[in-house]
Amino acid sequence: MQIEPISATEGRIVIAQVHEHLRQRILDGTMSPGSILSQVQLAKQFGVSRTPLREALRLLQEERLVVAEHNHRVRVADINLQELESLYASRIMLETLALALTVPRLTQDELDALAQALDEMAVANTRHDTDAWEQGNRRFHALLAAHAEERIRQTIQRSIDASERYRRIKLQTVPHAREVAEAEHAAILAACRERDLDAAVELLARHLARTALTVVTQVAPEYEPTAVRTALRLVTGKANSASLTERR
Repeated sequence: MQIEPISATEGRIVIAQVHEHLRQRILDGTMSPGSILSQVQLAKQFGVSRTPLREALRLLQEERLVVAEHNHRVRVADINLQELESLYASRIMLETLALALTVPRLTQDELDALAQALDEMAVANTRHDTDAWEQGNRRFHALLAAHAEERIRQTIQRSIDASERYRRIKLQTVPHAREVAEAEHAAILAACRERDLDAAVELLARHLARTALTVVTQVAPEYEPTAVRTALRLVTGKANSASLTERR
């Protein structure tokens, strides 16, 4: 794999640039799970010393996108279904709580901002711009938690960041995944406009669960995501969540 050197003032690349470049290559699949990352080769290709590269790799390790092995080798992390399940079960519980706190207090400006995020995602979809679509998706979910306490919002944001890899798997492997997600977002927004808290909460829970269950179906259909299904049942009060995605 060839990586073009990144230009920077006075020939130096900040850690954030290296981190973001590598992160995007992992998320878009250019660097596939299990790939060994040669620090020597990467430093040469980026045109940087080993110091900023090591720091960028450390940040990626904190995000669980790479794994440092005992022999100092670094490889792209494999898809971790237990992590996926934990992330989305937690997101279902916490984001629906945040939404329940937010819906009664949404202002017209905030409703308009939610609609604008959906419009931006639709435009990004027509341009096949996954990065822009992802930015709109993040903004939409953040706005749904706008009136939750700051620590709740921070925890939600970290979970959204950590689950980006799994969202991208869905977008890359499932036909019309963006269109389905946009329709689900539109339904959530409609419930928010109507101040229908119960409907908004259930729609959000099902939206999040669908992503997790779809990725499981794509990666390991034999895996049973009990935590996600349990979280969905607790939020919706319904026992059967199997209809969200086809199981092989």
